[in-house]
Amino acid sequence: MVIALVFLPFMTAYLLSEMFRNVNGVVGRILRAELGIGPEQLGLLTAVFLAAIAGSQIFVGVALDRYGPRRVVGGLMLIAAAGAVLFAADDFGRMVAGRFLIGLGMAACWAAAFKANATWFRPERLALANSATLGLAGLGALAATLPTELIIARTHWHNVFLGLAVVAVVLAAVIWLVVPEPGQETAPDATDHASIGDAFRGLLAIATSRVFWKIGPVSFLAQGVWLAYQGLWAGAWMADVDRLAPVPAATTLMWLAMAIVAGQLGFGLIADRLQRRGISLWTTMAVTTTGFVVVQAMLLVAPSPGVSRALWIAYGLFTAGPIFTYALLSLALPPALSGRAISLLNLFATLAGFVLQYGVGVIIEGWAPLADGHYPTDAHRTALGVMVAMQGVALVWMLWPGWRPQPAARRPQPVARRR
Repeated sequence: MVIALVFLPFMTAYLLSEMFRNVNGVVGRILRAELGIGPEQLGLLTAVFLAAIAGSQIFVGVALDRYGPRRVVGGLMLIAAAGAVLFAADDFGRMVAGRFLIGLGMAACWAAAFKANATWFRPERLALANSATLGLAGLGALAATLPTELIIARTHWHNVFLGLAVVAVVLAAVIWLVVPEPGQETAPDATDHASIGDAFRGLLAIATSRVFWKIGPVSFLAQGVWLAYQGLWAGAWMADVDRLAPVPAATTLMWLAMAIVAGQLGFGLIADRLQRRGISLWTTMAVTTTGFVVVQAMLLVAPSPGVSRALWIAYGLFTAGPIFTYALLSLALPPALSGRAISLLNLFATLAGFVLQYGVGVIIEGWAPLADGHYPTDAHRTALGVMVAMQGVALVWMLWPGWRPQPAARRPQPVARRR
């Protein structure tokens, strides 16, 4: 019953968030043509979604620990629906406002899913539950690629956002009506009933903890690059560097999204099995995160579009690495702090996504467009090279010999009963 009543509703909410986040990777070229905007403005229009999520994460984390995922997600998704309707306009200012509201309405989806997993699943199954959430929710990113391209070919892009608004309203109602509240008999340490002041003091303790700053930087930088490129700039790379037409580019983005699904599920299962054999989650996270950074470095020197397309698929597979950080952090801290810990890490990750998604556009616009409207290969490689360098420094810091996070003591969590 936990799968049906808890896992699936919150995973689906995050799936919708992934659809919203990535849809501009396909719609972006149309927006540039219809609105007459350049890479910097397109980067801003897309990244404001991440800015809304980042700016709300502290409050989301406190709310999740205090009120639970059902109430927080069910209420916020109505804001996302309103934002999607506002985005379906031809005015740049209103579209920025709409995109911001979408991000605000989706702000709790990621953290709520991970909070629910930490609440309802046994600690030894948490990495698998989180990976399954990310993997299956990746179908939303997949839907934002070739399927969206085919829909837009038959109707106006406005209708895509109006349809997503309807889905958000329906899903909010399902979460309110179906998801149970955690009770003493199901998850005794899941909620924190301390005062608001104490709740924020708990957040400060997490923000100043050693574990957060040991594993956090590489995670939120790697996630930021993932958000920046899958959500927008991978498609631009395929168009400008690899010179792919819209449908082949959208198909490659679809394979990238499918690789994320496969990577999250596959590496989640591998991590689960390795832990049973005594190999720590830290080790799995370190190996897969290193793979993620190495693949990006290889993209910088890819000799042909075919190799580049294969590397984008590998890029998707290794996105599992930085996601293991959420399970590590949840296990290293008391359960009542898990919502704030997840949201704080997500704050830095989405803030990095906003800065990097916008920053890549700024770097690329430093080059003049070619006669055919494409931007030079050097512009894209310079931008990605900066991303690789930052992640490399953070990766060395995480791998530097010394202290590693240890699981916190926690009470066993019984299987949830039927509501």
